[in-house]
Amino acid sequence: MLFLGRDPRRFDSIEYGSRMFPMWRITYVRAALQQGPWRATARGLASWIVMVGAPAVTVGVVFTVVSGSAARGLVIAVWVMLVVGVVLVAGGLWAWRVSGLVDKEIRARYGVLWKVESARLLLRPPVRQDAVALAATIDAEMLAGNGWSERDAQVMVKAVGAGLPTPGLLVFEAWSDGSLVGGASVHPSGSDASSRTLGWWIGPRHRRAGYATEAVAALVEAIHDAGFTTVEIGTSESNLAVQRICDRIGATEKDRRAQQLPNGSVVPGIWYEHRQVPAEMP
Repeated sequence: MLFLGRDPRRFDSIEYGSRMFPMWRITYVRAALQQGPWRATARGLASWIVMVGAPAVTVGVVFTVVSGSAARGLVIAVWVMLVVGVVLVAGGLWAWRVSGLVDKEIRARYGVLWKVESARLLLRPPVRQDAVALAATIDAEMLAGNGWSERDAQVMVKAVGAGLPTPGLLVFEAWSDGSLVGGASVHPSGSDASSRTLGWWIGPRHRRAGYATEAVAALVEAIHDAGFTTVEIGTSESNLAVQRICDRIGATEKDRRAQQLPNGSVVPGIWYEHRQVPAEMP
């Protein structure tokens, strides 16, 4: 059992909707509203209303003057449409701006790695075309070992297939034939800005071929090269395979504590850390 360092249910909040205003952006707006002070939110929305409303008011005044008192009903209808239009347009522009800022922040926190190469693998962010092959790397053994449900896996694969954000997710592509060997996640370790948590899995067709050790070693090195001094890896006390990989790459045991998995179960866990080796002075 390996703790993937990411709750796959985070993708459950990414809904699938219009390409004009993707629903994942609405999810980001909701997150911003929950975390940000309401005064800042009100000021931001008000600024957009003023920006959009200024030309709308000008149009309304000109129309009122030109129409005169004879078309009072039409003037009222135009003003109502202008007010509603200003609120909708300003609200949409504000929401798009806020969701863009949240997306930028998430990419900055989770987009630590772009492409990492090893002898047999290319480790990279997924693209839409990876969805079917990615699903093939997830079997009952992987789900049970990591405490995922089938829905957890389906949500992640669906997000990849729809081209939606999958923060911190990487796939392992074999140089030899382009097949997907497995996947990994890299994400922040709590409040420690100098640390990242790493998790991974290998698909059933490619297990026991040394891919996990190769991928993990390459990822750990790349994370350190990106400026992070510590890489954390969590696994269950019974997973000797992961413990051996940690030993091979030079990770040391940090502590032992219970870990809650995505399906709600709690298991006894071991947490390892790999620290960057200081460069030798010339």
